[in-house]
Amino acid sequence: MDNHQVELAEELAERKHLFCARPQTLRQTIVCINLDYLLPYPAGDAKPVANLINKFLGFPKD
Repeated sequence: MDNHQVELAEELAERKHLFCARPQTLRQTIVCINLDYLLPYPAGDAKPVANLINKFLGFPKD
């Protein structure tokens, strides 16, 4: 967990949601880019997390 941003970018690239490049690979990534390769990122549901935080903080349920 020393570099969570890189780890997240690499994971999302592996799942085909984005292209991930480093300074050394940026040019090649741009040259070879194929936007048809990407998959849409599925919409999430923040409600369960919000409910858990509200419960932890002692707020009443909606």
